[in-house]
Formats: sequence, C-alpha cells, structure tokens
Amino acid sequence: MRQRSAATPLVSEELTLKKRPKLEKISEQMKEWSSLLGQELKSWPGVTSRNMFGMTVFYRKGVIFAALPRTRSFETPNAVAFKLHRASAETIRRLRASTSITPHSGGEKGWISFEMQDSGDVDAALAWLLRAHESCKAKSKHS
Repeated sequence: MRQRSAATPLVSEELTLKKRPKLEKISEQMKEWSSLLGQELKSWPGVTSRNMFGMTVFYRKGVIFAALPRTRSFETPNAVAFKLHRASAETIRRLRASTSITPHSGGEKGWISFEMQDSGDVDAALAWLLRAHESCKAKSKHS
C-alpha cells in the first residue's frame, strides 16, 4: 500500500465545491400553499415527484422543473422554485420585470425563485410553474 506524505493534500487544492444554496425553514402558511400547488402539479400530464432536501421536486418525463418546500425553501421561507428549460424573449422580460422573481446561479436558465406574499400569489406561482412544465416538453433527460 502506497503511503501519502504529509505534504500531499488529501484533496487537490484546485478542486473547489460549488456553494450550495441556503435553505430556509418555512412557515405553516407556506406548507399550506406548497400542498395546494403540489396537488395541482401532480395532476398535470407526465409529472412525477420525489422528496429531496426538505422539498418536493417535480419532473416532467424525467426533466426537473419545480421544487416546492415541505420543510425547507431556497433562500427565503416563502419561495417556490422552478426552472425554465426554454424561454421566449417575452417570458424573460416578464421574469426581469417581476419583483417576486429571483434568479439564482445560471440566471434565467438556472433555478428561479418566486416569492409568495399572500394567498393571492398561488395563481401567479401556478402560472410560472406551468411555464416551467411546458418548457421541458421538447427536452428529455438524455438531451
């Protein structure tokens, strides 16, 4: 067995880990909103879900498109997250104009958070989640 010298690092100094997004505990109200949104998403064609990191993530034919908090949320306690795999110029304009939207790493092609303020935001969240669902129509998990 080859021995490692004290000067040889266990992990290359060049190897860096991506910073993980901060996960926040969610409120009872957000749990209720997530449950309502999740019930709707599960009724959409080709959708499957699984629990991951305190959230329920949703896939359309194997392509991830949404994350709803169960116990944890991205960065703020009242946010749902989605991915737009394809977005028109108009959709990108709407994303940038909305005060409820926060893109994460990857900009409009990465995870995007929608901040919910009250029960009136459930319909707006569903509209963004529907766009995310539709954006993965032509994408497959192997492309």
